Amino acid sequence: MLNLEYLFRKVRDSFWFVPTLIIFMSILMAIFLLYMDKTYPFTPEGIFKIIFSENSESGRNVLTVIAGSMVGIAGTVFSITIVVLQLASSQFGPRLLQNFMYKRLNQVVLGQYVGVFLYCIIVINATRDNDSYAFIPNLSILFALLLAIFNVFLLVIFIHSISMSIQPSKIINELRIRIEGNIETMYPQQVEKDVILATEEKDYTSNLTRIKQIKVTSSGYVQYFDLDLLVKKAREHEVIIKVLLKPGKYVVKEQAVFDIFQQSNSENTQLDDDFSLKESFKIATKKTFFQDVEFGIHQIVEIASKALSPGVNNPYTAVICIDNLTSVLCKLVRIDMPDSAMKDDDDMTRVIVVNDSFEGFLEAAFNLIRQYGKTSPYIIIRLMEALTVILEFDTSQKHTKTLEEYAEIVMQTGKKSFLLETDMNDLRDRYTVFKTSIR
Repeated sequence: MLNLEYLFRKVRDSFWFVPTLIIFMSILMAIFLLYMDKTYPFTPEGIFKIIFSENSESGRNVLTVIAGSMVGIAGTVFSITIVVLQLASSQFGPRLLQNFMYKRLNQVVLGQYVGVFLYCIIVINATRDNDSYAFIPNLSILFALLLAIFNVFLLVIFIHSISMSIQPSKIINELRIRIEGNIETMYPQQVEKDVILATEEKDYTSNLTRIKQIKVTSSGYVQYFDLDLLVKKAREHEVIIKVLLKPGKYVVKEQAVFDIFQQSNSENTQLDDDFSLKESFKIATKKTFFQDVEFGIHQIVEIASKALSPGVNNPYTAVICIDNLTSVLCKLVRIDMPDSAMKDDDDMTRVIVVNDSFEGFLEAAFNLIRQYGKTSPYIIIRLMEALTVILEFDTSQKHTKTLEEYAEIVMQTGKKSFLLETDMNDLRDRYTVFKTSIR
């Protein structure tokens, strides 16, 4: 089931899906309107002669002009898109290019212009005016005119959108929204206020015997695990499957991805040679948002790292990244991470996964920014302020110790990097505020 969901999301988020759908609909619309013109012919009279074509030649001319214009505008759209991609790659990093390519408006614009071009070609081909047969599809020609008018406004909207899309604040905000949406999908449960949860991880394999190890046959990034299928397979074979990696991790050919266990006091379980579980996970050449919250965090961190590089030296963009990452971490600090053991309907442990942790998310969000911005008091002080904000959202106090330890790391960074005592005093003041915020 998850495999179908993954394929659906992959197709839906691909660059070609929406343009292909629009082109297909344009062809169907041309056929439908030509059928309507054939079945219910309309002869313009009176004022309608101003709008509709009186002969096939004028209709062909209108359609030819529209078709030629759409091809020309499509070329302009491609040129603008390529320029924006070059700017985005140089300013924000190549990993963000797919975010521009996958924007719905860009896909709609491309599909719309190509679709109208094909629509006009089909209608031109159907237009006839000779001694034996005359067919002037007035309704189809009118619809082509309406599409041309719509596409003029669409071009204005596209130019406005593409100019706004390269602004750092908009890019970072869109990434944050997508990350938070992914968090809500993967971790729907929140920690209730004033409930202190245990932080120790259980060792579910201490009383188990490993009977097999499954390795991957190719290198790449793990995109997802079908956990429901793994539970089903483990139950069928009376084993416990331990997943050794998280989605988003890179695996090398022949690297182990699953350990198969059985109870130590049970009889030896015989597994077939074809027991590979290859249908339960997917390996590809790149990361995706699917089951990987850290992927979006890394994209924001990449923008911040680029902004803090000596060639760019733009701390304000880095602060925008810190602010949006703070919002993400405030959401994560209230999440009740699921248990690493997954059970079947009989309440038997069947699959053991590598759990995400708030500490891992915190380090993924702030470590690289702290390292790149260590010589900038503005960045380090802003990180300390961000930790104070996150602490306020830790109502369960589950992650207070983690936040304290990271605040101390930020303090040590400032002590070793700041040149002026004034800057160090500012950082100490923020650290004092953080300490007094601890319940």
